[in-house]
Amino acid sequence: MRSFFSTLLLSNWAFLLILFIAAIAVLYLDTLINPELRVLLFSIFFLLTMFGSFYISYSIAKIVILPLNRIEKKTDEINAGDFGSELSRPEIRELAKLTESINGMARRLKSQFIDLNLEKEKFNSLLQNLKEGVFAFDISNTILFQNKNIPSSIISPNSQSRSIQDVIYHEDLLKLIQETISEKSEQRSTIQDKQNYYNIRIYPVRANNFIFIYLGVILDVTEEKQNQIIREQFFENASHELKTPITSIKGFTETLEGRLNLNDNSQEKKFLDAIQRNTDRMIHIIEDMMTISKLENISTSISKEDFNLYDLVSNIGESLSSIFDKKEQTFRIEINPDFIVHADLLLLEHLVINLVSNASNYSPEKTSIILKAYSNENQVHLEVVDQGIGINPSEAERIFERFYRIDSNRSRKVGGTGLGLSIVKHIARLHQGDVSVRPNPQGGSIFQVLFPFR
Repeated sequence: MRSFFSTLLLSNWAFLLILFIAAIAVLYLDTLINPELRVLLFSIFFLLTMFGSFYISYSIAKIVILPLNRIEKKTDEINAGDFGSELSRPEIRELAKLTESINGMARRLKSQFIDLNLEKEKFNSLLQNLKEGVFAFDISNTILFQNKNIPSSIISPNSQSRSIQDVIYHEDLLKLIQETISEKSEQRSTIQDKQNYYNIRIYPVRANNFIFIYLGVILDVTEEKQNQIIREQFFENASHELKTPITSIKGFTETLEGRLNLNDNSQEKKFLDAIQRNTDRMIHIIEDMMTISKLENISTSISKEDFNLYDLVSNIGESLSSIFDKKEQTFRIEINPDFIVHADLLLLEHLVINLVSNASNYSPEKTSIILKAYSNENQVHLEVVDQGIGINPSEAERIFERFYRIDSNRSRKVGGTGLGLSIVKHIARLHQGDVSVRPNPQGGSIFQVLFPFR
């Protein structure tokens, strides 16, 4: 196998050698033939020279162009996704190397193409069999993909390559998509379609800080919503049915205690006090259960407003003064008098009351309870510092669960319902915040609530 340069050089030298021999033959014949035939002889020599030049050029061009045409056709086939058979090796060494490279590239691309198709089928099969409805659209608002679990009343089936405005029927979903595109961040919402409820999550997918696709996930929560409605109705009915006899028991107990004029040390007096104490606790449990049920409602909305946090906490301190006085505790407020927050006033009041009452209940007599608040990096930090029994780090998360108690005997003694901190957690999350607890270096615990400043 020769290189193109050597083939061209050998062909030219061979042609020149033939011309040289032919020229000698012509000169020799020139001395032998009639002078009148010299013109014919030189004409024949010229024609043969021209034909030889053309033939040599054509042969060299054919050796190069035919393999190049095959290579061009093969690259077009590869570009179209048809890998077909491999190219045969030409006689020119440079073209042979190019052919080998193209054949190797075609083999690798074919293998990768098969792997990609396999992964694509796996991915499509996975998405099609998900419980959630999944769809994707690009920055030009064109649907790229949707699986079969998307309700047809929300997005039209088989909507690939169509505009979202033409295939999405639900106005709330369209609004959520527009918010995601404008904000360029994840958006979540719950929408209702006739008797069904759906949780919607739409988020952008980035590559090198550039958004090239948006993904949407639709989860049917109708059963969960219906169960929640049933649970709320049960709580409402149960609270109504329980409150009536409990209120009656409390009324009869107070009436008996007032009329009997019992001695403070008598057994009867202790029994009546125990009945009254437990009826009060039952009433608090029912009220807290109703509060939890309302806060867990997925349609619960909060009404945020600007208000002075110092004034709110001062009013709470005055309303809880009887609790502090009973245990000779001190309540200190470390908040700027002009500190304004943007939150739901009633819910935040409920949150503070629960945290402060919890701190008082689990702190010994003649101790201090401190409430601090400040803003930092667009967040409001609200802290309640007590000098109570403290919390083991392993229980720091569990204390926000319903009815979870660190010390059951102590909890029953102080009269807690076991729902106060769970209510605090739900209120914090409704404000896009969170609550946590850490040990107080001076003994006790520090409960911290974080939520956005605006």
